[in-house]
Parts: sequence; structure tokens; C-alpha cells
Amino acid sequence: MSLFAKALFENLHVRDVSAAEGKITRVDSPKIVMEKKSVDFDTSMIRSPVSGRKANPTKKIYRDSSSELSPAAIERAFNMRYTIENDKFARGAYGKVDLAYDKMNKEKVVIKRIPKSTPIKMVQAEVKAGQIVGVHGDIATFHKYHDFGDHHVLIFQYIDGKDLFSYLEETGFSPMSENQARDIITSIVRALHHSHEKAIAHRDIKLENILLDSKGKAYLIDYGLCSFIEDGKKSREWCGSDNYIAPQIVRRESYCGKQADIFSLGVVAFALLFGVFPFECLRVNSRHSNDPSRPLPRLHVRFPTDVKLSLEAKDLLIGMLEDDADKRITMDEILKHEWIAGSDDEPILARASNE
Repeated sequence: MSLFAKALFENLHVRDVSAAEGKITRVDSPKIVMEKKSVDFDTSMIRSPVSGRKANPTKKIYRDSSSELSPAAIERAFNMRYTIENDKFARGAYGKVDLAYDKMNKEKVVIKRIPKSTPIKMVQAEVKAGQIVGVHGDIATFHKYHDFGDHHVLIFQYIDGKDLFSYLEETGFSPMSENQARDIITSIVRALHHSHEKAIAHRDIKLENILLDSKGKAYLIDYGLCSFIEDGKKSREWCGSDNYIAPQIVRRESYCGKQADIFSLGVVAFALLFGVFPFECLRVNSRHSNDPSRPLPRLHVRFPTDVKLSLEAKDLLIGMLEDDADKRITMDEILKHEWIAGSDDEPILARASNE
């Protein structure tokens, strides 16, 4: 960036960064903890992305081409095709995750097993989102769905790495360099932009739902709480994870899923750059969201002063963590933002996403 452009950016483009500066350090800031999905998520509002009608749990619209076979025959064929390498690979909020080898395609895959006791609409949403999103270089690819006797089986691309929470935990939650954090956030920005273009809001953006492969490449996973966006309609469901959840959801207001995703990604970016969360009150108030005596205060970003960060990065964080959703930075603005786009002549969406 030229000196003139930098001066122009610093004087005209940057939001009120100086007002957001607080005399706090990382020690004073909320520590990063592992989060679980919201326990009071209302699945009744998930709608079909095609018709706009509520999803029909009995309609077999998500089965693969083998669905004409009996469940027992499907399971036998499944067991012949896949060799389970690790049946304790991971455990999700609604089921277990196995690492397996696909003998047909000669590659490792992740097999997500979800018990039939799980609300069917959540399974339908994740499968349908996987089908709509398709193959994208910044999203773990959904391969196939099977319906077994007592559980659902979803098969995904295997990412050889770890989630961002585990990565930060291993580093003692030390702040990342801006370059490393920028690469990760840029990948998730591309993933969310693609999802939003397909009318899907993720609604559970958090460190645990972003994987880093062995080369440091980031991938977005887990569309189990996603919503299918309809023009002019907002959601009222409570969903997300405490420290990442948008203030509109905590206040039980109607909200736009896209705007909520941007706020949650802002929390992730803040956590990467500072090694702490930005707002303690989100966790506290989300646990008492139905108590009128505990209203969520208006959120103002305060940066720990013992971590050096560029003006451009702070400006983006303030835009993403804006309390007022209508004033929050949009995805298009993020794509063009100086901290993301930089001085590269090639647009962010045109760059190779698996570089």
C-alpha cells in the first residue's frame, strides 16, 4: 500500500478505532474456553431451501441412489466399502465421528453417526446444506448420506489436522501473527460468502468448527445448525455458542443469519489475534437470556493493549463486532477490506482456495 493510500485509509476509512481502545490487557480479558452448541435450539423453524415449506421428516429426499435397498443391505454394502480405522476419532454434540478408509476411492473419510433420537430436521438441514454447498476449497465436502436402522450416517471429506480451539490450546492461547490469522480468516470469509450466496447461514461459527490441515489451510465444517435464508425473512431461533453468539440472538430479537455469521467470525478473528475472547457478557447473558433483569449491555470492542495489532485489523474487528446488526460490516465490504484484500491485484474470490 502506498504512503498516500495508507494515509487516506487511516484518516478516512477507519472506523472509530481510538474510541474502542481500552486500558486492558489479555489478563483482564475473558479466557477462551471450549463451547457447546446451544441447548435450546428450536428445530421447528428449519425450512426446505427449495420450496420454502417446512421440511417433512418422513419424506426420503436425502437418501442416496442406494435407498431402494433394504437398510440391512445398505449397511452390509457400507461395511464392505469402508474400513473403520478409528472409531473414537471424535465426538460431536449429537453423535460420534469415525475415521475410515474408502476402499473404492482409496481415500480416508470422516463418518458422522447420529442417533435417530436426534431431531430429524437437524440431520436434514446438514445433509441438504452439504448438497447445496457442493465442492468448495474452503469447506469440508459432504459426500453421502445413509439411513441405518438406529442411526443416520453422514460421510465427509477427511481433513488431516485439528480444529482451531485445539491448535490455540496447544500454543497456550498465544496470539497468532496477523499473517497467519489473515490466511485463516480469509478462507472462512470465502466459505461463508459461498454459503451465503447459496442462501445458507451457518449459525455456529466458532473455533471448534474450523479445521486446520497439516499445512495450515483452514476449512469450515458442521452445518448442523444452519438455516436456509428466505428473502425478507428473519430468524427468531436461539442457536449458536455462548461466546460467539450475536447480540440480537441473546436479546431474543429477530435476526439475519448472515449478519450473525459475520459477528461470530469477528469473535473468531479476535480470539486468533489476541488469544482471548472480546466479550465476557455474551457468555453470562446468554445463560440468563429470559431474565429481564439481566439485559445485555451494548457491546463495545476493547483491545488488549499488550498485543500489537495493525490499524487495518482493528478496523475490521470493530466492523464485524458491531452491536447494531444493520451497521455491521457486510460480507461484500469484508471482501474489499484492506486487511483482507490487501494490495493484491487478484480478487480474493478468484484466488486458489487450496493454495
